[in-house]
Amino acid sequence: MRKLSESATSLPAYAESGQADLDAALAAMTPPARLSRFWRMQEIAVARSWALVERSGLDDPMARIELVIRARYPEWSDPELDRLLAAIRAREDPEVWLERLRDRATEITARLQDG
Repeated sequence: MRKLSESATSLPAYAESGQADLDAALAAMTPPARLSRFWRMQEIAVARSWALVERSGLDDPMARIELVIRARYPEWSDPELDRLLAAIRAREDPEVWLERLRDRATEITARLQDG
């Protein structure tokens, strides 16, 4: 039986190519720069979420919302997703939720295209 340290040393350091470079680049960033990068990536995810909705061909508002959430959070279980969808339904009209996503994505896309 191998010791944990022996088996751990036989594994590749990074399973994804480029991960070491990414980790080094992030480590070299200042905390404010990392935070700025995080929020930029979040904004890009919002814009991509709306693009996904537009390309989906789905008409049902809840199906569109479910598509966005499943794409953004693939690790969520079905019960977790169902609880969130129920909360959205109870809190507001799904069309309003989608309008807010569309408006935010439009704003972000315009800003990203400007520079």
